[in-house]
Amino acid sequence: MTDLKADSDNNPATGPGGSKIPDIGVDSNRAEKQSNGETGLTTTRYVLDAIARQGVHHVFMVPGGVVDPFLDQFGEAEDDVKAIVAANEAGAAYMADGYARASGLFGVCLGIGGPGIANMVGPLAAAYSDGSPVLTLAGEIPTDWDGRGGFQDASTGGVNDIGFLSAVTAMSREIPEAKMVPRVLDHAMRTMLGREQKPVSLSFPKQIQTQVIPGEYSGFKPLQADNISPRGLDLHGAKQLLAALEHNGAGNIAILAGSGAIRSQASDKLLEFAQKYYIPVATTLKAKGVFPETHPLSLGVFGYAGTNHATLALLNGDKGNANCPNAGIDDNRLLLVLGSSLNQRDTMRWDQHLKPEAGIYQVDVDIANFSKNFPVDTGINGDICTLLEWLLQQEQGGQLASLLEGAQQRRQWLAAISEKPRYYQNEDRQSTATPMHPARIITELQIIAPKNTVIIADSGAHRAFAGHYWQSHGPRQYLTAAAMAPMGWAIPAGIGAKVACPDKPCVVITGDGCMLMNGIEIQSAAKNNLPLIVLVINNSALGNVYLRAKTPIAKQLTSLATHDWVAFSRSLGGDGIRVENPRDLSLAFDRAFAANGPFVIDARCSPDFETPINPWRKAVEQASWSED
Repeated sequence: MTDLKADSDNNPATGPGGSKIPDIGVDSNRAEKQSNGETGLTTTRYVLDAIARQGVHHVFMVPGGVVDPFLDQFGEAEDDVKAIVAANEAGAAYMADGYARASGLFGVCLGIGGPGIANMVGPLAAAYSDGSPVLTLAGEIPTDWDGRGGFQDASTGGVNDIGFLSAVTAMSREIPEAKMVPRVLDHAMRTMLGREQKPVSLSFPKQIQTQVIPGEYSGFKPLQADNISPRGLDLHGAKQLLAALEHNGAGNIAILAGSGAIRSQASDKLLEFAQKYYIPVATTLKAKGVFPETHPLSLGVFGYAGTNHATLALLNGDKGNANCPNAGIDDNRLLLVLGSSLNQRDTMRWDQHLKPEAGIYQVDVDIANFSKNFPVDTGINGDICTLLEWLLQQEQGGQLASLLEGAQQRRQWLAAISEKPRYYQNEDRQSTATPMHPARIITELQIIAPKNTVIIADSGAHRAFAGHYWQSHGPRQYLTAAAMAPMGWAIPAGIGAKVACPDKPCVVITGDGCMLMNGIEIQSAAKNNLPLIVLVINNSALGNVYLRAKTPIAKQLTSLATHDWVAFSRSLGGDGIRVENPRDLSLAFDRAFAANGPFVIDARCSPDFETPINPWRKAVEQASWSED
């Protein structure tokens, strides 16, 4: 996470990219005087300044009557908090989620209580289930209207925003008095950025938004990066891991890195540790890119949309069975899991072949994740980056001599794995079919896209193609809503990601079904001159469910009309190009990366191409139910 530390003597902190975060005390240029002559900040000013103090300078919102006082406080200067107006509140919340994931900070969304906040519930559920920190700000009717039948009454006496937000936030509160704002806002931020990062929501009755907060109530210091990203380490557990690595160092060892490694900013130390001891690394889909996928030690993604290399390395089997998962490849002896909860998708549907002889060692800051979803042998409670730094210290070098000596064995093991195809249906990457094959489209995108490109992958068959065939070069360069996986998430989330990363190319990979849900947010990108590329895998179907459909009526229900998404984009202020032949993809991507605003590539595809999830599909066929 970006270093947000502020010195106790109120020196400015450093925000993203080295920018200065202003001290938040009472700003004489923004302060207002009460009738008694006391000076302070209005509630709206204080809230926006507190957000800026943490390095966040954008709020995604939809205007409305009970948030009018906020509108006058936004600015356009470098240090001002700026508003990005979405087409609807769901889009605003998805944008805040995308901003949080891309920046490593947190996202902020703002809307009116009642219908506005109700529109945000689905997006907040996606953020909640993925551990994405989003601060939700809601305007409410004046307190003395509570329960009296006022227009859009979402107070506790009305439809009660707090009630239905409580299921999708770690904290949801209404602030009844201006003087309470600093304390409650500070508590909300600490809750949102705690050991489990989750969305939070605060509601502000309209009358307190313009009230002045007395100076003596506003002395809260900004959160520090050391508090946000815990750096503690259970030495007892770490020494158990050290002993296991020493004892099994001559054998095959693999690492599975999850999203906790991203939060820990562990990419550099993971790369250093893996290279020193020649240990291959697989990642979960959510953590894709935390270890560079073009590196010789990369196994790619394990689990849903994972590679053949990761499957061969991590799944062991009965060597007397020719159909075992790693037929022809030696077993993995020890698996080190860094920051994954070992959920269904991270474990190939809890595959029982994920059982190395020397055990699974799981590292996490949250002890609740140990054996929560999948049995592990040893849990190490601690920060991943701290653990890797500790293992790399000279003091541990002597004990890890056997691990160093075992590098040659692992080199041979990985060479045997690398002789096998990395991808399933590898020939599809060069397909000349028309309508086009999604594998060819992702392959062509990889050739053209700069290495720092951020991919924002939507939910559907296109996510399987993107997750499998795309190779990410760094952390936070592949974003996807992994748990709830709402369709259409990626389009507004891509806007948030582009706002967070203005100097990086951002490409949304989505489908026509997703465009029907949230494609309207292209207007928000156009309004703000955001050069966001939206690659639509337009197969005239709801891809995954269409592929599973067995009867004519099921095929009919999962088919869609073929829409012209280029015309749609142009009607909203964007641009685009339709591509029907794979030989035209290169030119289309060149145009897209050179565009100055949102650019839609309407890629016409067939819905009949199977997704590259071979082991996953086999497991689904053996189960009594399936999912996306």
